[in-house]
Amino acid sequence: MKYTSTVLLTFIALNISGCSLNPTRLINRDKKPKAPQVIQETTPPITASTAAKKPHIKRSSSQSRPRLMVEPLPEGWTVDRHPVAKWGMSLPTVMSNVLDSAQSVEYWEEVIDLPTGYKLPLKRAKVYFQIVTRLTIESVELHFMNINHIYSSTNHEPSHYIMNGIVRGVELKPTGFPQLTADDIIKYKFLMTYGTPKEFSEGFHHYENKNTVLKVRDLDSRHVQIQMNSPAVDKKLLVAIDDMYSEEGIEYQKKLLLRSIDF
Repeated sequence: MKYTSTVLLTFIALNISGCSLNPTRLINRDKKPKAPQVIQETTPPITASTAAKKPHIKRSSSQSRPRLMVEPLPEGWTVDRHPVAKWGMSLPTVMSNVLDSAQSVEYWEEVIDLPTGYKLPLKRAKVYFQIVTRLTIESVELHFMNINHIYSSTNHEPSHYIMNGIVRGVELKPTGFPQLTADDIIKYKFLMTYGTPKEFSEGFHHYENKNTVLKVRDLDSRHVQIQMNSPAVDKKLLVAIDDMYSEEGIEYQKKLLLRSIDF
C-alpha cells in the first residue's frame, strides 16, 4: 500500500512539472481563435464642398450634332480646285496659264468722275473664253486693270495689268432625268460649300472675306451667274487715286514738277 501511494505521488508530480515547463501549451489550449476582421470601406456622403471638388464634364451641343465644314472662298479663278489665275496676277502670266480656247485680249479705257472734279482715265482689259463639259457650257471673263498707269502714262505694257475680277456664266445642258437646275447649282456648289451667305439682295447670294467678294444668282432654271472681285486690288486702286488726285496728292505732284525748274 505504501508502495502504491509512492507511485501515485510520483506520477502527479511529473504531470505538474510538465505543465510548468510548457506554459504556452496551457495558454493556447484555453485561448479561443479570433474571427478575422473585415475592413469595410464606406463612401462619405456627397456635400456641397465635395461636389465642388469633382470635375463636371459638360457635353457641348457641337459634340452632339455634326458640324458642317465650309471651304474658304477661292482667291481667283480655279479649275478642278487648282488655282489658274489668282488676284493681282499679271496679264501675261494669266495668259500662259489659261486654256487654249482663250481668245485675244480686249483693252478699253473707262473714265471715272472723281469727287475733286477730275476725270480719271482708268485702263482696263479682259480675256474671254468658253469651257464646254458634258453637263455645262461655261463662259469666263477675267478682268484686269492698270493701276500703275495712274502714276505714270508710260506704264502701259501688258505686264502692268493685274487681275481684279471674274464674271462667269454657267448654262446647264439637258441631262434628261433627273434634270439639273440652277437652284441645284446654287444649293450644292455654293450654299453647301461656302456656308450661309453674308446677305441676300438684288437676287444675289453675297459672300465675302478679306481676300474675295463673291456673288451668285440664278438667271433662270438653266443659267447661273457668278461675279467675283478682289478687295485688295480694289484698295490699291483707291490708294493710287488718293496719291494722285487728292488735294494733298496734287500739291505733292506740283512740288515734284517744281524741282525741275531752276531760277
